[in-house]
Amino acid sequence: MQHVQRSLPMAAAPAVILDEETMRGIELRQLRYFAILAQELHFRKAAELAFITQPALSQQISKLEEIVGVTLFQRDGRTVALTPAGVMLQQETAKMFDQLQRALRLTREAASEREFRLSLGMVEYTNLPFIPPALVRMQAAYPGLKVQRHEMHAGLQFDALARDVIDVGIGVPVSMPAGDSGIEARPVLSGPWVAVMRSDHPLASRQSIKVADLMDERLIFFDRPLVPHLYDILVNACKRAGFTPHFVYETQQAQVGVSMASEGAGLMLGAAYIFMALPAGMTMRPIADIEPFRLHLFTRTGEQDALLHEFVEMVAEEAYRTQVLLDAKY
Repeated sequence: MQHVQRSLPMAAAPAVILDEETMRGIELRQLRYFAILAQELHFRKAAELAFITQPALSQQISKLEEIVGVTLFQRDGRTVALTPAGVMLQQETAKMFDQLQRALRLTREAASEREFRLSLGMVEYTNLPFIPPALVRMQAAYPGLKVQRHEMHAGLQFDALARDVIDVGIGVPVSMPAGDSGIEARPVLSGPWVAVMRSDHPLASRQSIKVADLMDERLIFFDRPLVPHLYDILVNACKRAGFTPHFVYETQQAQVGVSMASEGAGLMLGAAYIFMALPAGMTMRPIADIEPFRLHLFTRTGEQDALLHEFVEMVAEEAYRTQVLLDAKY
């Protein structure tokens, strides 16, 4: 893992003066890539956030440095750090992107193109931790934004997108949409199945468990109508292990299941990202021999709505941050 060294002192930062010809050579995407790398100071992580390859990111940063005429990053193979000029450009581009965001919002409002509204298809039970920060960012940029949520699993979202009932779907699909379906799928997060339990439970002493370890356990799970195919995946995994799961309670609220598990009523099962913040005295263990949850964003192919694209990018960025936390834990 690369050691990250944060920004250099501001005092020595020289002014970066660009003439008109230089400005014409700079692309907005290069400044966006620069801003991401300046924040992360890690080429691989920045490339993932920018959704380009690491070599492509390096090439674009080098082009930007060539156009500007100064070195923006110090690289020695192990560390990445901003130069004084890079510090200055980071501060100024942050102001520029804030102003650009405001200009786009005011332009849309002045044109009265449409009411700012986002319609999301998702299962509220899944408690996706990256959705609230993405919505907060959107509402900061568009104070009049209205968000409508439709309770539906991925199996229903494709038709809802086709009929313009929702703008974005978020879920774990049974299968990917067909190439000619008019639906685009974008993977954003992968997380293991976990069993949530009290810290004094015998299984809590293990690093991970297997489906067979659940044979004699009382289990708490989500209600099947919420996401039928995921419910069936677990049931079938248990049957392959030689037993029928003993569900003592099926809930539509994840927090209810956690509360019951904390009282010793059973083990709560679900995706790791649902249980990012557990109460004291509780822990979770990954179930190693069952395929992980793979969350996707679904949009209409060729979608032209700039507001929607902006939201999708914010969701993808926040999901990446959640993925980093999950990867560090599992």
